[in-house]
Amino acid sequence: MKYLLLAALALSLYNTTVTAQSRKVIRVKAGDDIAQAYSKNGFYRLPNFSKAALYYKSGSKNDGILFNFNILSGKMQFISPKGDTLDMAGTETVDSIVFPQLAFYNIDGFQEVAAQIGTFRLLKKPIIKMQAESIGAYGQPNPTSSIANYTNYFSGTNVYNLIINQDIVIIETITWSFMDASNTVHKPSKATLLQTLPDDKKATAEAYLQKNKVNFDKEKDLLSLVNALSI
Repeated sequence: MKYLLLAALALSLYNTTVTAQSRKVIRVKAGDDIAQAYSKNGFYRLPNFSKAALYYKSGSKNDGILFNFNILSGKMQFISPKGDTLDMAGTETVDSIVFPQLAFYNIDGFQEVAAQIGTFRLLKKPIIKMQAESIGAYGQPNPTSSIANYTNYFSGTNVYNLIINQDIVIIETITWSFMDASNTVHKPSKATLLQTLPDDKKATAEAYLQKNKVNFDKEKDLLSLVNALSI
């Protein structure tokens, strides 16, 4: 297929000024499995490569390709007809990839739909950095250097298992945004929530916000808000 042969390009339609961020830190002892410390799927989003519908911006689609999202590299990967695991290329022509249980939109890289209410979608994009750590004075951990070349520590695309003989800190930063019916993204706020929600949910949102203090930069608050509006 053509998209297998094209070079991958990053889109310029999205920037960090339209996102909120949450952060998580995971400390891993030397010799422990870093990938499994992050999640039971390692650094993959799904436990296995799964069939998904690939939608192009032109309106066409392909069905049945096996995909999985590599969180560590930020790349969508697929199984080729020869059985190889490859990074997806030609992403400038791609609109979205939809699995039976979740979906990704291609906006400055693939971003997962964390929740959806009609045409309103809450998007999330995790970014992982790893840092070597040593123990300093009084037994306190001290970060020593960023592991910019962590891809060298695992073989090929195997990110289910990753072991390094050094204490490691995994830093996960998730950017959040609202997407409206026209696939435009917005920084989460009360104003953009009411702007992007379907009309029949706006009164419910107003009532929820009057009763609950919502920090639109906080993951828990965002998810609680959207879950309440989904009822």
